Amino acid sequence: MARRGDGIYQRPASTRKKDNAPRGVFRHESGLWAVRFTCGAGHIHEERVGTHKSEAIQRHHARRGRALAEVGWCPTPERTAARAAGITFRAYAANYEDWARGEHRSFRNTQSELRRLTAHFGDRPLSSITAGDVERFLRALREGEGAVTSATMNRYRDRISGLYKRAVRLGLVKTNPATGIRKAKEPGGRVVYLTSTEEEALGAELAPELRQLFTFSLHTGLRWSEQAGLRWVDVDLLAGVVTVGRSKNGLTRRVPLNSVASRLLVDLGAARTPNSDAGEVVFRGAAYRTVSRVFLGAVARAQAALRAAGKDASRLDGYTWHGNRHTFASRLVMAGVDLLTIQTLGGWRTPAMVQRYAHLAPDHLSRAVERLVAAPRAVELGRDLDAVAALERATPSPVV
Repeated sequence: MARRGDGIYQRPASTRKKDNAPRGVFRHESGLWAVRFTCGAGHIHEERVGTHKSEAIQRHHARRGRALAEVGWCPTPERTAARAAGITFRAYAANYEDWARGEHRSFRNTQSELRRLTAHFGDRPLSSITAGDVERFLRALREGEGAVTSATMNRYRDRISGLYKRAVRLGLVKTNPATGIRKAKEPGGRVVYLTSTEEEALGAELAPELRQLFTFSLHTGLRWSEQAGLRWVDVDLLAGVVTVGRSKNGLTRRVPLNSVASRLLVDLGAARTPNSDAGEVVFRGAAYRTVSRVFLGAVARAQAALRAAGKDASRLDGYTWHGNRHTFASRLVMAGVDLLTIQTLGGWRTPAMVQRYAHLAPDHLSRAVERLVAAPRAVELGRDLDAVAALERATPSPVV
């Protein structure tokens, strides 16, 4: 310790090297000899060389010489390219799967797609896969036995693109082979929704517990994952809303409850034991695979009941649990609710998605075009009234 003026300062530690190696060559904490140098781009680098000091000295001279001879040279891109050249698609897919485990909500879909991609590309170097390879893979999905739909093919195209976007970000590859590959055109398909008659027929075929789930789904438009994950702490009956902590698009939203949904929650809440945990889920024991299987059976029985009553049951063909969201949106449209409000209520990301889901019933469209029949008559009547009013204004009032 030394004193200078009124202050006390610590004598700086010696910067003298602790070994007799040239400056820039040093013993690494791992025990190996290493080098430290500044590249042509001005970055400071450290590299471990080996157990012999002479090899480290030679490496240091070589690095310093190249940095002086090549302005802007940097060894980082070279190391990245060498590492990428050695990594296979299989190894990178395994790494991507570990990363996606905490990032993707639909992780099971990610796993399934990675298994198929790994089976196809296998141990090929990650950087060797081209746009042509991706196009051939996608074409094979559409051909032969077990051909997939356009929507499924587009999901694989997006998965490949997502894989390589991350690889580019990590510096493992320079380009994304899926860039520029156009998605297949997906047919709009038939969006199935329920009429009141079909709703009654289907509800009658469900067990009481599943009927509660079914009714709540129709009146809130919640996705299955949102409804199955709903907890009592998310329910505010006084305000008449439930909070979806994380929807499909990753955002939190508040869903208003109508009288039917509120009454259902009140009945469920009354059956709870005192001092129950607020973190409990509202609809307990709801496993999608089980519910989906039971629900499809109920749809088949409802169709049989409708046919036995002499009614059309064809509209229930292909109806699944997700059709409850179609029903929710379609009924709102038929009630005259604007699309922006429907988008907010259902948690859809864009208005275009609302257009796809919220199809109007045929009779509602028929009533809309029927207005054209009355329109000319209304115009003619309006003209007649205008003429009478003009005549009255032109005729002088009698003098009394």
